[in-house]
Amino acid sequence: MKIKNEHKVLLKNLGLKEQDFDRFDGKFVRYEYDDVKGVRIYDPYYQTSYGEYIAIDGWSAWSTENDTFMSDIMKGAKEKARQREALSPKPEQEKIEEALREKFGNRTKTESE
Repeated sequence: MKIKNEHKVLLKNLGLKEQDFDRFDGKFVRYEYDDVKGVRIYDPYYQTSYGEYIAIDGWSAWSTENDTFMSDIMKGAKEKARQREALSPKPEQEKIEEALREKFGNRTKTESE
C-alpha cells in the first residue's frame, strides 16, 4: 500500500516505526486520512508497533484525539507490578529443586536423552 510522506509523519506521531510501513497491505493493515481528524490505522491484529487501543472494529482513534488510554493504564499497571514484585519473597534455588523433586521424584536421564 502506498503511504504518502505527509501521512507517514502523522502515523509516526501515533507511535509507528518506519518498518511498520512495510506491513501496510491495504487489507489487514491500512490507514485513513481526514483533513480535520488526521489519520487512524486499521490494524485489528496489532501487526504494527501501535501500542494504543484498537477498537473491536479494528480501527484506532484519530491522531488528533491524542488517545493514550492504553499507555496510561499500562504505566500504572507496570509500576504496581514492580512494587509487588519487590515485596514478594524470592524462593531460594534449593527450595525450587526440593519442590521439583517432590513433584517429579528423582528421575534420572536415560541413555537416549
